[in-house]
Amino acid sequence: MSASVALEITTGTLTDHVRTAHDGRVVTVEQRIQEVVELGALTEELGLDGFAIGEHHSPDFAVSSPAVVLAAVAARTRRIRLGTAVTVLAANDPVRLQEDFATLDLLSSGRAELTVGRGAFIEPFTLFGIPVEGYDDVFAERLDLLLRMRDAGPLTWAGRFRPPLRDALIAPAPAQREIPVWVGIGGTPASAERAGALGLPLMIGSIASSFAHIAQLADIYRTAGARAGHTDSLRLGVGLHSFTAASAEEARAIYPYYRDFLAPKRPGVPGLHVSLADFDAGFSPDVVRAIGTVEDTVDKLTRLYRAVRFDRLQLLPDWGGMPRTVARESLTRFARDVAPELRMVAAG
Repeated sequence: MSASVALEITTGTLTDHVRTAHDGRVVTVEQRIQEVVELGALTEELGLDGFAIGEHHSPDFAVSSPAVVLAAVAARTRRIRLGTAVTVLAANDPVRLQEDFATLDLLSSGRAELTVGRGAFIEPFTLFGIPVEGYDDVFAERLDLLLRMRDAGPLTWAGRFRPPLRDALIAPAPAQREIPVWVGIGGTPASAERAGALGLPLMIGSIASSFAHIAQLADIYRTAGARAGHTDSLRLGVGLHSFTAASAEEARAIYPYYRDFLAPKRPGVPGLHVSLADFDAGFSPDVVRAIGTVEDTVDKLTRLYRAVRFDRLQLLPDWGGMPRTVARESLTRFARDVAPELRMVAAG
């Protein structure tokens, strides 16, 4: 990371929708979307740097159209970056995606960005008629088109998975010269290498990864970027589940929400069955997760920063039907007590 660029600390949400929370509360889709907008407004209020919304296409998540909800967040903020976590590129026509986020960029006075990924759920491929067996080829082609639309003027382009473009004018133009595009990955080395080769910023999403695994992905990314001559444009982000607790007991008491967050919501859909022992193992100093006390979180994130020198930290602070007051208190504690310490480490 360049010494002239400050560490960015952002928040995000996957908008998982647990209809009946562990504590017995019933949460409607409308309430969940309002929670998402409030989290974006809180992110700015607390002095953090950006907010991102995930895209899913199932009733287990509240948001299928991040651009629409981000527009609501834009109306309540003035400073923070507004992005995705992630945009499922195979489920989106790149032209329409460019139009939507250019519009968001104009509404927000130049604060829009995209993080694109391949996706981990089958629903988008079924809904939008994308061949699952060739989804990596679809992703690569649509990423190519998305990046080509950064250039002004008529665009001529041809691919395998959408009709060709001939002297197409894509409107409106964004407020920024170009909308930043990050690549989001879950842990696949080939995806990290592709992002480096393209010179694109990389966001690594971690579910209890090891320090060694994150460092390996960072090294693959930077090595590929250097090989392609992109060292000046590389930026590395790490996305972590977050809960900053007042005590170790409070941190462990959040387990039922974490369990419900990662558990399969319906038979036959992806998910993880996290036992209490699995959850407790995440408090190990060697596991990349931002759940714990202020002291433990400062220690873990400081060591992670020194290990991989990330440019952006993205926190996922609301999940599993967690009450909004609990999520607010946790994020406030992080912004007040953890973020200043981490920024000093990055600046020093």
